[in-house]
Amino acid sequence: MKKVIYLFIAFFCLAGTSWAQETKVLTLEETIRLAKENSRDAKQAETSRTLGYWSYQVYKSTLRPQLLLRGTLPNYFDRATPVTQEDGSVEYVSVNQNTSDFSLGLEQILPWTNTTISFDTRLQRFDNYTTDATKYQGDPIGVSITQPLFSVNPYKWDKVIQPLEYEQSKRGFVQDMEETSRIAALRFFQLLVVQKDLEIATQNEQSNDTIYRIEEGRYNIGTSTEDELLQTELNLLTARADAQQARLDVQSRSLDLRSFIGLTEDVKLVLVPPADVPAFEIDYEEALQYAKNNRAEFLDFKIQRLEAEQSVATARASRFNANINASYGYNSTQTGTLGGVYEGDNIGTGSRFTLGFSLPILDGGRNKARMNQARERQKNTEFTVQQNEINFEQEITNAVRNFGQIRNQIDIAEKRQEIALRGFEITNGRYLAGKVGILELNNSRETKDSAIRNYTSALQQYWVAYYELRSLTLYDFRNNVLLYNELLEYDPKTDSVIERAKQ
Repeated sequence: MKKVIYLFIAFFCLAGTSWAQETKVLTLEETIRLAKENSRDAKQAETSRTLGYWSYQVYKSTLRPQLLLRGTLPNYFDRATPVTQEDGSVEYVSVNQNTSDFSLGLEQILPWTNTTISFDTRLQRFDNYTTDATKYQGDPIGVSITQPLFSVNPYKWDKVIQPLEYEQSKRGFVQDMEETSRIAALRFFQLLVVQKDLEIATQNEQSNDTIYRIEEGRYNIGTSTEDELLQTELNLLTARADAQQARLDVQSRSLDLRSFIGLTEDVKLVLVPPADVPAFEIDYEEALQYAKNNRAEFLDFKIQRLEAEQSVATARASRFNANINASYGYNSTQTGTLGGVYEGDNIGTGSRFTLGFSLPILDGGRNKARMNQARERQKNTEFTVQQNEINFEQEITNAVRNFGQIRNQIDIAEKRQEIALRGFEITNGRYLAGKVGILELNNSRETKDSAIRNYTSALQQYWVAYYELRSLTLYDFRNNVLLYNELLEYDPKTDSVIERAKQ
């Protein structure tokens, strides 16, 4: 029934003002929908989600093989160059030559051991333009292995951290959209409050004008005093000033809401508040568990701890540095023709093995200081994470407690509004009948206005708190619906959300 009345009022306002300015009727649900589609906050959330998707794709691509073409073409050289002779003297010889080389290879990283293995073919060409000679040399096929020793395997840590960061970006998107809903609800009710203030101020302006004329007539016939007449005139001037200020507030809040939800046209917004205020209970432990299971912050806490552990492992391994580089394959000797590089008589096996290492004998306490630094940073990270966990749990506690109190206050505020409206009707009738004075009427009007504002404010607090709880837990306690589904993934290629198979 309330919803029908609100809609009737909204369309009545629409019909009465259409000649002056185009009017748009908005419900809370429609406002939130427009905000999710058009607001800058929603667009930024979508961009962050897409960024998280591509960041994860970059990580996965490093685990796939790469086909690489490398080369230098040309490397031309034409100048006098000092050449040391057999007797130790130096002669400057004019050199005019070019060298070119390229390789085509398949490279794969083995993340389990941080090993890089590659299969490739290489070709080099040398042109001596002074003697008009061309030489070729190549490695038809070869395999190479690079293996760091003692160092931290970054792929071991990425295997754990990168999926968490991707999952964090997915949850962050849902949180950002819920936060957009909360802000949209706040802007909606901020405008509704000042619209209600304007409605009250306009009614008071009309009522005080009528009362002033009545009081003026009574003064003229001697049934009212001059101070009562002056009081009604003062009330009329105050009501006019309040109405003017309320109009300015409505213009400002309308602009804020239109800008947030992406309405570019200059329209008059008529807001239809929710017809009912659903009552439901929220258990703190249940809300906290939903928050821990769904919120991106709790993944961030894990990531911070893992990164701190990685820093300690890196500091521990940085004292020793060693790398093994090995290659084996077929290579050719120098030949005057390109085909000679691949002739069987000109090809032989070749190998290379190197072990490079760096071992500080005396480092001045650098490694010890580095280890202590990493451990203290890990402790500091742990303290920070623990405090953030406590703060977040406290935030959940306050949100659940406040929501329950606000819901109880709405019933009281609605009852006070009904009583105050009825009381003002009675007092106004008694004033018109000459049974009460202007002071009693003013007090009754102020009580009525305050009750209306308090009820509208209570509605604002309720719905903003409702969407805040959704954002904090990613769960809709009103409809018992989980707002986050870990199986849903955004595909920027098709600009759609798909559901992957559960592993």
